Amino acid sequence: MSVLDFRLNRETGDVRSLLGMNTRVAWAIAAFFLAAEATLFATSAGDLAAVWPGVTLLALLAMGAVAILAVRQDPLPAPFAAAVVITTTPAAYACFHVLPVPNSSPDQLWMFGAITMLCTWLCVRGRVGTAWLTMAGLIAASILWTVTTDRGALEGFAASVVNLGPLLMSTLFAATIRPAARDIYELRRRAVEQSATRAAAVAAVAERDQRLRALNAEVTPLLQRIADDAPLTAAERERCRTLEAQIRDSLRAPILAGTPTVAAAASRARARGVEVIMVDGHALDDADDSVRTSVLSRIADELDCATQGSAVIRILPPGRALCATVVVDGPRAVLRVEFMADGTARDETSAAV
Repeated sequence: MSVLDFRLNRETGDVRSLLGMNTRVAWAIAAFFLAAEATLFATSAGDLAAVWPGVTLLALLAMGAVAILAVRQDPLPAPFAAAVVITTTPAAYACFHVLPVPNSSPDQLWMFGAITMLCTWLCVRGRVGTAWLTMAGLIAASILWTVTTDRGALEGFAASVVNLGPLLMSTLFAATIRPAARDIYELRRRAVEQSATRAAAVAAVAERDQRLRALNAEVTPLLQRIADDAPLTAAERERCRTLEAQIRDSLRAPILAGTPTVAAAASRARARGVEVIMVDGHALDDADDSVRTSVLSRIADELDCATQGSAVIRILPPGRALCATVVVDGPRAVLRVEFMADGTARDETSAAV
């Protein structure tokens, strides 16, 4: 996987997404900043001894901006941070070295603002120490330049020390915002989990109420009929047995009873005289949809194939090699179907005892 991530508006769960550093606006601001620095350099390069140091520094700034905006890891990985320290100080001194003395334009000192901006964003990306080392290197390069041009160390220090203000503010900003970002995303994660739990609870209550209403619509007439003095007919007794089996399935095997194809296949099998027993150990509750669909579809097929005897369908507890078993005990043979955790089935047929 690449260390760079150029996808826009992607939730990263850190200060990048909190400050919108992976948005089009952030990239537009970075491009505008580089364009402004390039304009300052171009308009003040008329009497420079050479232009390659400025071009080199602009290229380094562009690479630094890409790293700050696009590198996945937070804080910024150490190799990227080390590259900033190693390259910017020599590049800054090279830019100072080709300047005329005295300067013909204040725009020729554009590198101070450019490197200071890079340092402030290093603080935001969690590399405060790297930012201060880079700034120390810039100040040292400025002092070395003024000393070698016979203007004294004080002038070089005075020209560069004003940049400590923005760096100090970005350091304080990073010290407050970065921990806040962690807290914000932790609170958001907890809120999402709580919302999901509440939604699941509401869905479970709604499903329970729906089942109770459906059960009440079927059970109440039968209870009223049982309360009458007249004996039950054979059809009514059969309806009572079927309803009792459905209620038992909904309590002992909710995932099976709640699957329309399985529930319908079980009702048809019981109508043919097959004794159907279903037990749910919840191994399919967290299974993939494809696994759950495959297992439940095969269970419905086996119930439809059963014509006599008994059929025992068991969903096993989670964490076992098998997730479900089907045992159909017919008059001539016993069929056992075992479902692996990935949904694959293994059949075994033996003669009936």
